[in-house]
Amino acid sequence: MENRRHRLNWEMSRDRCLRLGKPVPEYKPKLASKGTKTRHLAILRAILNIAVEWGWLDRAPKISTPRVKNGRIRWLTEEESKHLFAEIAPHFFPVVMFAITTGLRRSNVTDLEWSQVDLDKKMAWMHPDETKAGNAIGVPLNETACQILRKQQGLHKRWVFVHTRPAYRSDGTKTAAVRKMRTDSNKAWKGALKRAGISNFRFHDLRHTWASWLVQSGVSLLALKEMGGWETLEMVQRYAHLSAGHLTEHASKIDAIISRNGTNTAQEVNVVYLNVR
Repeated sequence: MENRRHRLNWEMSRDRCLRLGKPVPEYKPKLASKGTKTRHLAILRAILNIAVEWGWLDRAPKISTPRVKNGRIRWLTEEESKHLFAEIAPHFFPVVMFAITTGLRRSNVTDLEWSQVDLDKKMAWMHPDETKAGNAIGVPLNETACQILRKQQGLHKRWVFVHTRPAYRSDGTKTAAVRKMRTDSNKAWKGALKRAGISNFRFHDLRHTWASWLVQSGVSLLALKEMGGWETLEMVQRYAHLSAGHLTEHASKIDAIISRNGTNTAQEVNVVYLNVR
């Protein structure tokens, strides 16, 4: 199974090279990730089960899906964020800042329409067909997010985030000055990362950064689940280790047990080492 995004990125690079008269880089296929394969197999299994339910099949074949482990979470440190914010191109800065202040996925940001925003209530809404879980969600907007939206007002009557300068297409023709942002355009993003010296970081990791910063600031996993539109609490457990501070009180119970039992027969030098009084 081929990685379609990898193919699309190469095609964009090819078109750019052809336009500039530069050599086209060789295309090297890349396989889809295990997670992508698992999701496709899960959809196929669901279709077959429905076919059985509707009487189209006697029984559905067994389809096993590879177990996907949660990879490590990559988020920005405060120092990294300062470097990144300083290097983002002005036209792309509002998109990045809105993503990191709301936790929205890239497509939700670039496809955001003014009809989905209520600045008076400080809320934005995602339709069911725009969310990964397939549920409509309300997105609470902090003051930074609202400030970004206010600055975008008047640029386009429908789309919130738009380009304001013309660009050239692969065939050499000029685009309109004001036009919708493309979800699959990575030139500005990758350029900013390179200049900021940040590696191994995807746009989607801005969502991880948003979640990690909230949890580290004391926001509960239950609240995070609601804010991020995750379907189950299990999906936000990956951030649990970032909020372990509240467990310190429970961990300290061992102190009392050690002081009672661990030093009664210990050598004096070990008692001194533990500084038990």
